Amino acid sequence: MGYQKSTHDGLADEIFREHHRRLESASIALTRNAPVLGQLRRNVHAIVTDVAEQFDLPASAFDPSADVDGIDEVVDHALLPTEIGVDRALRNIHPIESLRAAALLFEVALPIILRRYVVTDPARVAAIALALHDAISRRVSLSSLAYVNYLIEKLQASRREERRRIARDLHDRLGHSIGLALQNLDLSRHYGTHDRPRADAKVGAAMHEMREALQTVQELTAELRRSFGADGIEPALRGYLSASVPATISTGLTVTGDVKVMPREVGEELYLILREAARNAVRHGEATELRITIVATEDAINAEVIDDGRGFDLIDAQTAGFGLRSMAERADLLNGRFTITSAPGSGTVVAVEVPLYGPEG
Repeated sequence: MGYQKSTHDGLADEIFREHHRRLESASIALTRNAPVLGQLRRNVHAIVTDVAEQFDLPASAFDPSADVDGIDEVVDHALLPTEIGVDRALRNIHPIESLRAAALLFEVALPIILRRYVVTDPARVAAIALALHDAISRRVSLSSLAYVNYLIEKLQASRREERRRIARDLHDRLGHSIGLALQNLDLSRHYGTHDRPRADAKVGAAMHEMREALQTVQELTAELRRSFGADGIEPALRGYLSASVPATISTGLTVTGDVKVMPREVGEELYLILREAARNAVRHGEATELRITIVATEDAINAEVIDDGRGFDLIDAQTAGFGLRSMAERADLLNGRFTITSAPGSGTVVAVEVPLYGPEG
């Protein structure tokens, strides 16, 4: 909805300027992005207005010189906490940063309010402090809830895509094999009375297709059972390479650093990205060599899946069922970077960088 100037804009801007200065001194990441600063300013105005109106504090004039370069005009928004929570999730700004900012805001705002209105009565000081604390905490809680809800929805979307991928495999691979087997058995019955060699050939073909179907079932079952478990991503990937990659393909997994620092939910999504990249190399790439590398640092996990296969055209691959969109969406869920380097005849490199704790600058 539209914004109407508050009678307490002068007080709010004074608090915002000091809060901004303290955030920068404390190296809190919220000061590194102009849109985020704009949200902070709007939030301060909303909080100050709540407290001032609750205690009928006198109006304070708006100070035009208080505008900060690069920050949008204040716009009132009933869904501001939700907007902030979702935006922090998109920018990979952890809720701990919001909590730090909230604590600083209380430290900054209370003395300014008490000094501006010369509040000295202990009971009134305590009441204003409690109201300020509640106003800040309520907004932090709502934005944190929006942050979590957004990530849950993204995670659920990722899970839905994984189920769709399994359904596609069941339909395309298992259904195709069983369909061919039934067709060959029908032909075998047809030829059985007058052309025994052809009938036997069709039975053999049907048995081959059923073996293919059985292998598909075994692979999908193994994938469903194997995930990022308590032992972490390395054993899960080694198990996948051992069970699902043909012996004709040379494989390798190199892990550097402590990958166990990854939160479980990060490890699960990264595992699915790397597994999908490896599956593509096996099923589509005609690779003879497949290597996975993972490097863990204090700030991020960097991983690559490299194969020496036939490669592909990146534009054509977007619609070829290689799961590229799924991998990119999973990386996006983790606020990571996802890149593919490939060309016909030159192999493929799938690279993923996933931040661990550091907020976006």
